[in-house]
Amino acid sequence: MFIVCLPILPQTDMGVDDGTEVDAWSRDTQKLAVLSWISFLIASVFTMLLFAFIDPLLIVDALNISSIESSNAGYAIGFVFLWAHGWASGWLILRLVRRKRVGPRRILSKNT
Repeated sequence: MFIVCLPILPQTDMGVDDGTEVDAWSRDTQKLAVLSWISFLIASVFTMLLFAFIDPLLIVDALNISSIESSNAGYAIGFVFLWAHGWASGWLILRLVRRKRVGPRRILSKNT
């Protein structure tokens, strides 16, 4: 296996040379992007673990859903459910762990 290592260069202008400025993502947009990506990766791993032991058609039969006949549809529904669950739990964590931002502290001298 041949692996090519490319140097990581700083992207100051994001590759735009036509004189226009690229808008940076806001902090909230960055948080949502990171949350979506992490929940996608977690859903991928847990989908593999779940369906390594359980056939999706067994779950469909247990829920009495007659419209789903292929295991691929069961895999897709399971993945979307796990992704939505991971995203919702991550969003709740971000909301509950929000820190209060405090400005710079004043330095009090001993003479005052």
